[in-house]
Amino acid sequence: MITPDSLSFLKKLLDTPGPSGFESAPAKVWRERAREFATVTADVAGNSMAEVNPDGRPTIMLAGHIDEIGVIITYIDDEGYAYIAGIGGWDTQVLTGQRLRILGRNGDVFGVVGKKPIHLIKVEEREKAAKMTELWVDLGVTSKQEAEHLVSVGDAAVIDSRTLEFPNGRIVSRSIDDRIGAFVVLEALRRYAENPGKARVVAVATTQEEIGFRGGGATVCASGINPQMALVVDVTFATDHPGVEKKEIGEA
Repeated sequence: MITPDSLSFLKKLLDTPGPSGFESAPAKVWRERAREFATVTADVAGNSMAEVNPDGRPTIMLAGHIDEIGVIITYIDDEGYAYIAGIGGWDTQVLTGQRLRILGRNGDVFGVVGKKPIHLIKVEEREKAAKMTELWVDLGVTSKQEAEHLVSVGDAAVIDSRTLEFPNGRIVSRSIDDRIGAFVVLEALRRYAENPGKARVVAVATTQEEIGFRGGGATVCASGINPQMALVVDVTFATDHPGVEKKEIGEA
């Protein structure tokens, strides 16, 4: 069973924004927790490592990626609307109407994702999913100059949502993929630290998985740690909801 302390840490980890390439804030939360029971380091790729029993053998690496999907501002027009591209894979239908939390240079800025109203779209086009280039972010301003006081091209953003607890012990979060993996490997290390065995165990929170960056993340960690065994914790699609054929997708 998860303890209240661990649940509090999990919720903080889930709610801290950190899309691929911008993981420093959730990584800091992870490392602060890890310092309570492990030796903590980080590398230039942003990966965080927590180690217990450094002189033990064999070496076991436990990995979960800490980045989440997000968006990045690519253009600001004369009316102050910001245009975005995806960081990681998106279903654009999910974005329409969402509030965004933009990681601006002077602090967080909030906006709303919009698109052309369905009433103004031709009937034959209404059932098609909007492209990312057809979406914009309303920042509540009326000019490019006003917008650029708040945000810049290159600023990243995530959906502005908080972890939701269901009454049956389940949770909902925008960043379950894969903060839950980063949480699980650190929780496993915490429990191992209470009664360590012979092995050297290193938990790692890796970066940039959502964009498939081969030069960072788990590859860099494995090269530096040189484990004899590695266990990677990640998520997959749920198959316990309507519209899914388990014979095709599998059961999860």
